[in-house]
Amino acid sequence: MKRQLIFCSFILALVFGVSAAFTTVSAQTDEPMTGGYANASITDINVKKAAAFAVRTRSKNTGKRITILNIRKAETQVVAGLNYRICMSVREGRRSVRTVTVVVYRDLRQKLSLTRWKRGACIDL
Repeated sequence: MKRQLIFCSFILALVFGVSAAFTTVSAQTDEPMTGGYANASITDINVKKAAAFAVRTRSKNTGKRITILNIRKAETQVVAGLNYRICMSVREGRRSVRTVTVVVYRDLRQKLSLTRWKRGACIDL
């Protein structure tokens, strides 16, 4: 009986030790944090669609003609849907080139909505 108790204690200690080692190793990897933003390709078709949607929506809301000059950086975040955070150069009307950071949310039904439009450098990217 005493041997069985010692053996079971040894097995439990071994299992918990191995489990703790794997937890430590997985926490030290360079994978994106769950719920955080991860880099996305600026050539990805969905990134381009989200950027175009942001520009169309902003143009409609402001009454200004806005054109995309280039997408500089893009990130995605998995939520109950997907957030696209995109930094791009745009021209608003006849004004000079501006850098903006936008966030476009795509819900689970694929509907897009513009949740942020911020002028300035690539913010939070």
